[in-house]
Amino acid sequence: MPKGNNAIPKVHQRKHWTPGSSQKGNYKTFLAQPKKAQTRRRLRVQKAKKAFPRPLKQLKPVVACPTVRYNMRKRLGRGFTVEEIRAAGITPRYAATIGVSVDGRRKNISEESLKSNTERLKSYLSKLVLFPRSSKIVAKGEVSLAEAKKATPSKTLPGAPTKKATPSSRKVAKADTEKSV
Repeated sequence: MPKGNNAIPKVHQRKHWTPGSSQKGNYKTFLAQPKKAQTRRRLRVQKAKKAFPRPLKQLKPVVACPTVRYNMRKRLGRGFTVEEIRAAGITPRYAATIGVSVDGRRKNISEESLKSNTERLKSYLSKLVLFPRSSKIVAKGEVSLAEAKKATPSKTLPGAPTKKATPSSRKVAKADTEKSV
């Protein structure tokens, strides 16, 4: 207690730097962060070698971001609609087995996105190399054993977004006029 008729100090010491511990006052350090990053990278490479010749990620559709603020941006969605998959000439059940993600809840609102995602699926299917399940029988759609040995992995991930659209001519013209001034 303070001496005399003074106010009782109410010290609110809330800076408990270590989460989950009371009043220790220690800073939480992340000194192992670079080593953990190296470990994650090593494990990713290990996983890719183990999964070879399969791709690490599934093929995802390109969708427009929601809300007015972000609707000009494109991102990868959860899965292709049933309509997009059928337009590409395959069934949703078969698509799930060849590394194509399927979202039964998503709906196609615009014809443009339906067309672009169908093209995305068709290009994936054209590059797809199905290895034979059995060494004796080669089923429809599968490559021969000789071709399977020649197959090389693709450098680009199937889930990678499509190339960005070129800037509009109005913006380019404006930039040219600024340079000339």
